[in-house]
Amino acid sequence: MKVLLTGGSGFVGTALCRQLATRGHELIVLSRSPAKAAAKLPDGTRLVSSLDEIADDEKIDGLINLAGEGIADRRWSRARKQALLDSRVGVTEALAKLVDRLNQRPSVLVNGSAVGFYGDAGSLELTEASPAARRDFTYLLCDAWEKAARDIGRRGLRVCVLRIGVVLGHGGMLSRLIPLYRLGLGARLGSGQQWLSWIHLDDLVTLLVRCLEQKSAEGVYNAVAPQPVTYSRFHEALAGACHRPALFSAPALPLKLALGEMSVLLLGGQRVLPARLDSQGFTFAYPSIDQALTALCKK
Repeated sequence: MKVLLTGGSGFVGTALCRQLATRGHELIVLSRSPAKAAAKLPDGTRLVSSLDEIADDEKIDGLINLAGEGIADRRWSRARKQALLDSRVGVTEALAKLVDRLNQRPSVLVNGSAVGFYGDAGSLELTEASPAARRDFTYLLCDAWEKAARDIGRRGLRVCVLRIGVVLGHGGMLSRLIPLYRLGLGARLGSGQQWLSWIHLDDLVTLLVRCLEQKSAEGVYNAVAPQPVTYSRFHEALAGACHRPALFSAPALPLKLALGEMSVLLLGGQRVLPARLDSQGFTFAYPSIDQALTALCKK
């Protein structure tokens, strides 16, 4: 397949591109910095800085849309919230315009979202059929992104929307945490009773490829491991994987003062289950947090 990816040079995207290339797919990656992205991506990847560079007669078989500025990169001011929306919804709307002008439309869109769709849900168990527990900013952001993806689906494409949990791999959150934990400085956040829904990078890549290639895959999927954990359990597991004690904690109040509304990412949580993946027989290589962290901390 010829596949157009947004977000293809990010933490998840680079791993996905490597896997797609080994499976023989031809890649086009949208990037704001093509020269920088080229160093990360497989040989033969075509890089474009604008969708306008794609001609009307280009035959593209599939779209994978993972674009979006990092939600935890900086405090949520009004301008920052708008930038987060624009980087997701704006790019998805641009893909819709591309689909409209292509002489031959792609057959599939695989679109990112996040478990933040459910809001801060306490200890409720959440499946794909669950409504948002709280309509906070993370819900509004994910809901707008998903609606833009479904709008593309009205043009006749098969659409998969992945509500992705915290991705564990050599990058993202763990790249900041592992050095601290190896020094014995890791800390439990807040009460530690908030839930963390997570997925190993390898399992997420496998799922993204499945959604692209399998015509039976369609609709919303919770892209999370089958065993969510509390932050306290995550803290203990990461400390154990780094062979260090789990001694410290970070109280909630200083985090709220430092991060403002964004503190919900650390002090709130979602207990999300991959119900549809389970029903369709998806096999996780890393179903438990101990398996995932032990493997990652060895590398």
